[in-house]
Amino acid sequence: MQNKVVVQKWGESERGWGNRPDGYSLHLTEAHRVAYINEYWDDMPDETPDEYSYPNGTPYEAEVDVKVFAKVKASKHGIRRNSNDYPGSGGTDGWIKSK
Repeated sequence: MQNKVVVQKWGESERGWGNRPDGYSLHLTEAHRVAYINEYWDDMPDETPDEYSYPNGTPYEAEVDVKVFAKVKASKHGIRRNSNDYPGSGGTDGWIKSK
């Protein structure tokens, strides 16, 4: 794979409504994925907010087009996409689109 990235699905929890898919993030490496998630949690308040996102499912590798790969490469630790049309295989767990 030439433009390989690590994909992490995200879920959203909203008090009173439950959980639902919340897009995905793309990272150059596993280390970037971990750093991205750590920065996300570090920015969260000490008390649980009414609505928040969380990593959901096992990360997996996928190939993306040149433009998306350039954006991931130019980012600090990764980029977030507000889409549930996951790249590549869609992974093996977390939110998976039904057929």
